[in-house]
Amino acid sequence: MKVYLDYNQEELDIQYEHRHFVPDAEEFIARHRVESERVRAAAKGQFDVAYGPSEDEILDIYLADSDAPVPTVVFFHGGRWAMGSKTSNCEGAEVYTAQGVNFVSVNFTLLPNVTMDELVRQCRAACAWLWRNAESYGGDRDRMFVHGKSSGGHVAAMMAVTDWKAFDQDLPADLFKGGLVVSGMYDLEPVRRTFRNEWLKLDKEGAARNSPILHIPENGIPLIVGVGALETDEFRRHAREFAAAWRARGFDCRHLEMEGRHHFSVNDEMKDPDGALVAPFLGWMGI
Repeated sequence: MKVYLDYNQEELDIQYEHRHFVPDAEEFIARHRVESERVRAAAKGQFDVAYGPSEDEILDIYLADSDAPVPTVVFFHGGRWAMGSKTSNCEGAEVYTAQGVNFVSVNFTLLPNVTMDELVRQCRAACAWLWRNAESYGGDRDRMFVHGKSSGGHVAAMMAVTDWKAFDQDLPADLFKGGLVVSGMYDLEPVRRTFRNEWLKLDKEGAARNSPILHIPENGIPLIVGVGALETDEFRRHAREFAAAWRARGFDCRHLEMEGRHHFSVNDEMKDPDGALVAPFLGWMGI
């Protein structure tokens, strides 16, 4: 029986389990972990900074070596919304700090310990804190950019569609000036129909509230939507359709399928300052 598009339950579940397609996925994950630990240990920054009241609401700020206010990239890690932390995928930090850009990796409470609504609220609160406190870490609050990978790509996209004035009337409507989302899921309806809903615990209304493709704003920021060309059909569809929805509103959006890259190796593209993902992103920052 078909449960979504032309997929039966088993087929749909497989589309959202990358390990079916990348047998050595754990080796990639371990490599990324080691690299992130190396980058964090060598970095100059402000670590475990609280942006909210709970113990999970903390962030790491990797500082560029500059006396002048610099752009800031706000990054959200992957891990199915249920694994990982701000230290999980931070290996790209040194790419940005070397270019004169602060890099912030945001921690948040993992599912199912909170709802998706609360996870997204925490991440919005982190962005608001970073805007308000830019002077404390040498950031230029007029040059903030959002970035995320996998489930963090979904979170970053939710930040991109946020009505910041509705979230907090003291915030600017254009809190972010651009975004880079990689290998994300932008419509949670098919996701909630998979095994992932064991921890997502989404109903149809909750999925709709947290699907960025359903909440394209009136004034969209420039976006780069990346995905590996070797990722599943569903993940490539998410990227293609989200980019198309962004463009349909007349907003600047670049959709890129990275040749030869799967869900785990696409991380390497996120660390290349001259590559198709990062170079234009840096260009929007005036780098």
